[in-house]
Amino acid sequence: METRQKANYLEEIAELKNRLEEAEQLIEAIKAGEVDAFAVRNDGESEIFTLQSGDYAYRILVENFSEGAINITESGLIVYTNKYFHEMLGLSYESVVGETIFHFIHPESRKAFDSLLASAVDGQSKGEINLLAGKKIIPVYVSLASLYPKLPTIGIIVTDLTEKKANEKVLEEKNRELERSNIELASFSYAASHDLQEPLRKIQTFISRILLEDEKNLSAKGKDYFSRITKAAVRMQQLIESLLNYSRANTGETALIPTDLNEILQETKENLGELIEEYKVVIIATSLPTVNIMKQQFQQLLTNIISNAIKYKKDNVDLVINITAEKVSASELKSRPAIPADQYWKISIADNGIGFEPQYSSKIFELFQRLHGRSEYDGTGIGLAICKKIIQNHNGVITAESEPGKGATFNIYLPEESVSK
Repeated sequence: METRQKANYLEEIAELKNRLEEAEQLIEAIKAGEVDAFAVRNDGESEIFTLQSGDYAYRILVENFSEGAINITESGLIVYTNKYFHEMLGLSYESVVGETIFHFIHPESRKAFDSLLASAVDGQSKGEINLLAGKKIIPVYVSLASLYPKLPTIGIIVTDLTEKKANEKVLEEKNRELERSNIELASFSYAASHDLQEPLRKIQTFISRILLEDEKNLSAKGKDYFSRITKAAVRMQQLIESLLNYSRANTGETALIPTDLNEILQETKENLGELIEEYKVVIIATSLPTVNIMKQQFQQLLTNIISNAIKYKKDNVDLVINITAEKVSASELKSRPAIPADQYWKISIADNGIGFEPQYSSKIFELFQRLHGRSEYDGTGIGLAICKKIIQNHNGVITAESEPGKGATFNIYLPEESVSK
C-alpha cells in the first residue's frame, strides 16, 4: 500500500515539475518578447491568455485602426480590447479587460447579442446592437468570429454607428420636410391654377362679346390689340392646363397595375386621331410588353411625346414614329432611380423630326425650358417635365438622344417588376 502511494506521489511530483518547467519557459518567452500575455482574474483565480509574436504586426494594426476590436471567452469574459473600443466606451483599458462583455450590452440588445454569440461559437455572425456605458447608449455594428483552435476566444469587430444614426435621423427629417413641401407646392399649384381660370374665362368672354358686338366700330389698330389679347389668353389657358397636369402627376393615382402597353398606345392614337390624320403621321410599333404602370399617367406621357414629335416634324417630310421595347439590365442606365431594380423594360420612341443639339438632352426635361422661341413653335415648356415626373412616379428613368436634322429618341426605362414606392 505504501509502495503504491509512494509511486503516486512520485508521478504527481513529476507532473508538477513538468508544469513548472513549462511555466518557467512561458515566463522566459514573455520576458524575451517572444509571447504577449494578458493576465486577468476570474472568480478569484488568475488566468493567462497568450498571443504568438508572429502576429505582432497584425496586432499593431488592430490596436490602431478606427474600429473597436475585442476578444472574449465563450462565457463573455473580455481578455483583450484595443484602444478604440475602451475609448469609445469612455473607460480605461483596466476597466474593460477582465470585465464581462454583458456588462456593456444594453438590456434591450441582450437577447440579440446572445443569439449572435451562440452563432459565432461555431463560425461567424454579425448584426446591430446597442452598447451601454454608464448612461451613454452607443449604437454599433458587431462582427463576431470564432478564433478556435488557435485561441480559445471569440473575436469581435465593433463599428460605432453613432454618427451614421445621427445622419440618418437628419436625412429622415429632411425627407419629411421635402415631402411636406412637395405636397404643399402641389396643392398650391392646383388651387392657384383653378383660381386663375375663372378671371381668364371672364377675359375671354368679354373679348368675344366686344368682337361680336362692336368689331365694326374698332380701328385696325384696335382689332390688332384684341387679336393679341386673345392669343395671350389662349397661351395663358394652355399654361394653366399644363400646370394642372404637372400637379396631377404629383397628386394623382399611385397604384401600379399590370397593363398592356399595346392597348395604351392604341387609346393614345385614337385620342390624337385628328392631329395624326392632319399631319399624316405614321406610327410603327413592335409588340409592347405588359408592365406595372399608372394607366392615366402613362397615357399622358405617350400623348406628350407623340405630340412633341408632331410639333417638331420637318417641313415637307412625312413624320414617322417608331416605338420598340426590349428588356435590359440595370447597367445600361446612366442614372439610377431611388429604388433600383435588376432588370428594366426599355421603351424607345424615335422620330425623324428636326432633332436638337445633344447638350440639351437633360435640359429639355426641366420645367419651363424651351429650345425654340414662341414665334417658331407654340408650347408651354412643361410637357416633357411632366413626362419626367411621371416616370419618376414609376421608379424609372427617361432619357433623350438627338442630333440636329436626325430626329429624336426618347428612352423610357421601367422596372420589370413592380417596386413599392
